[in-house]
Amino acid sequence: MARNTITIATGIDISSCSGSGPTYTAEYSSYDLITLGIKVGDWITANKRVAGAGGSSTISSVYTYQVIAIIDMERLTIKYISDSNGDGDDSPCDLPSGTGSSGSPNKAPHTFYRDLGAAFLMFVD
Repeated sequence: MARNTITIATGIDISSCSGSGPTYTAEYSSYDLITLGIKVGDWITANKRVAGAGGSSTISSVYTYQVIAIIDMERLTIKYISDSNGDGDDSPCDLPSGTGSSGSPNKAPHTFYRDLGAAFLMFVD
């Protein structure tokens, strides 16, 4: 079934993580998440690429997390939901963006979006 979603924020850099799967505390120290409009229940995706392969390299897996609590303006509690490659739970800080080097990879930025529910068919024959 088609879903209606809206993008809340893109390219959001994660600065640190704590916890063990499937629940993590994620810190976004360069952002005010409340001003961005992030809410409990919002979804997060991160595109994992091979470390050092480049920012436009092939995406190896898309990870999905859900916001389950807002701690303060920079920190969220998020829960691993799934990944497109079936690799399983991984910390959002352990997903390389492809930039940096294989020994010192940069973290994949996050996209926040909100699920508005099932698409509504306004006109039906």
